[in-house]
Amino acid sequence: MTQTWRSRSLVPHALSVFLAAAGTLVPAVMPAQASDMFQSLEDPVSPLFDKAKGAVVKVESGDQGMLLAGTGFFIDNQGTVLTSSTVIGDNTSVRVTVNGIGLDAKILGNDPRSGLAMLKVNYDDSPFLPLGRSIDLKTGDSVLAVGYPLNLPVSSSQGPVSGFSVHYLARFFATTHIHANVPISPGEVGSPLLNGAGEVVGLVVPSPDDGRSIYALPVEAMEKIMGDFAQYGHARHGWAGVLVIQVPDMEQDGRTVQVAELVPGTPASKSGILAGDTVMRINSTEIYRPADVLDASFFSHVGGAMNVLVRRQDKLLNYTFAVMERPQNPAVIVPATADNSGHPSNHVMAKSP
Repeated sequence: MTQTWRSRSLVPHALSVFLAAAGTLVPAVMPAQASDMFQSLEDPVSPLFDKAKGAVVKVESGDQGMLLAGTGFFIDNQGTVLTSSTVIGDNTSVRVTVNGIGLDAKILGNDPRSGLAMLKVNYDDSPFLPLGRSIDLKTGDSVLAVGYPLNLPVSSSQGPVSGFSVHYLARFFATTHIHANVPISPGEVGSPLLNGAGEVVGLVVPSPDDGRSIYALPVEAMEKIMGDFAQYGHARHGWAGVLVIQVPDMEQDGRTVQVAELVPGTPASKSGILAGDTVMRINSTEIYRPADVLDASFFSHVGGAMNVLVRRQDKLLNYTFAVMERPQNPAVIVPATADNSGHPSNHVMAKSP
């Protein structure tokens, strides 16, 4: 029976486009005890690695003067491979190495904003990894990355989930990512991140700290982009033209996102939403911080309807309008501080990266 990935419907760069390995000291133990201890730590990992490694491949691209290399993995038995868009770059020539054999790959989609690329190779009955659910992960859960470090054979690295974040250093992801204390080496970008059941919960993106830990694009975000690739041949990111900022929580209810401006000519600009409104909910996603806005925007669908609940003074108001496709370089407002009255100050207009 042919098995393929199936996209689940989810409704949940700048900060404000909305709508729009530390050593551990252990006591000395007898050799037999040490052996038992390390065996108990390795037992859960080895079977997962042995089961997963056959579906993990090396990916190389290079027709623009620079050879790029990384890792990818099969997601069905028809030769469909997922990898990081940074492994493809602007190249159009891609090869996937499976069991030591290089195969030319067709690019089905390449989306730098999410960081996902999807390829197809002529490889019958390819082994593949099942897709899981990253929303079930909790801080402290153990995860496993399987990839090709440098020019070495496929290997694995394990560590705990340390959190979930939409930003790293001074930059922002398009949606919340998984952060895990899993070390990686060059060549392992694009690796699958697996949970304890051997299911893919994320895709490893370039490390901002020289490989000491990783960030991974969650599987739900992967599925959203994969659905776009299948239907349109490219990713379609939703946007509605509402610019927001983060302000102090004056009502003590955790709501810190406020409308700063509506871009003229967008559906939202004609909806009735006003600057100064506090954003309470977008579709089914409760909004408490800017990361919630980014996630809701990421999972919106171009051409679909977006329902927004706002608070204006002491009233709750509902507005619905169409989602546009995100412009190449939409204007955004960089988060600003607020004065003592709670009103935002020093709004700075900028372009998203």
